[in-house]
Amino acid sequence: MAVNRISVLRKLTHAATAVVPLTGWLLSYHWALALAGLFLGVCMAVEAGRRWWPWVNRTLWRLLPTIFREWEDRRMLGSTWLALGGAAALLCFGPEAGGLGFLFLAWGDPAAELAGKRWGRPDRAKSLAGSLGCLAACLLAAVVGSALGGLPLWVAVVGAAVATLAERWSWPPDDNVWIPVLSGLATWGVPALLSIARGG
Repeated sequence: MAVNRISVLRKLTHAATAVVPLTGWLLSYHWALALAGLFLGVCMAVEAGRRWWPWVNRTLWRLLPTIFREWEDRRMLGSTWLALGGAAALLCFGPEAGGLGFLFLAWGDPAAELAGKRWGRPDRAKSLAGSLGCLAACLLAAVVGSALGGLPLWVAVVGAAVATLAERWSWPPDDNVWIPVLSGLATWGVPALLSIARGG
């Protein structure tokens, strides 16, 4: 069940979750929450099945051998952490800041691994190349989020920097939680603090 190469399918699936925040900006925040809730519900159902029936776990690895990491047969899947982190950001910080945090996760995290594997040092889990790849993808997300979500671009750039730092340090339990939550908090909190400082 070991997987030693980057799964293109895994990265494409990760990036495709951008549909959730985009739905919030283009259609409705409630639709975005519904999609995030559905995604999280499916992931939790899969986790429950894996715990209760070992054959579910074996079947997943047999059908999708390149989408999982080696250690995920014993721990919660990265997709579950992604769904949890993205849903938390949306719920806590709304469609603008929370949605942008979700987009940072969708694009920044896979870009970090792709760049790190391509130009980073193979003996290090994290590399400067990976962080620069993450930052580039997050800056692109910042531009998109600013245009569609209505946030000032400089605020979105602050969020991109925080997302990159969260990906770089990867605290437990998983960076898929911290990237959207911390960057969403920063994107939401900076304008709020400035408003307070100005007496608004």
